[in-house]
Amino acid sequence: MNIDAIVRLVLMLGIPAFMMWRGYKKMSEDERNDLKTDVTSKRFIATYGLVALSFVFLLVEPIFEMTWMKVISGVLFSIGMIVSSVFIWLNASSKWKAMLGIISSMIALAIFLWAIN
Repeated sequence: MNIDAIVRLVLMLGIPAFMMWRGYKKMSEDERNDLKTDVTSKRFIATYGLVALSFVFLLVEPIFEMTWMKVISGVLFSIGMIVSSVFIWLNASSKWKAMLGIISSMIALAIFLWAIN
């Protein structure tokens, strides 16, 4: 086992999780219900959920040293970014702004795929 990878996993997931939990506890009941509906929506799960899950696989991969986790991470990130691009295009007020968002999503996808190699 790689101790550095375990420390990185704890820091990269533990600190944000603690901060989100603390912020959730400070919310009113209405804000909590709004957050629950937003997080469980199909759009959120298909975009941000897949991207976040891909980062979890990427952080866990050095611990178990299984290269297929990188492949799964790349696939999940790709699907998440493509679905995000489709939602950007469908919900944009201006197609010019949508193209900027799509181009930045594709650049992020290219950088991510390059980085995991």
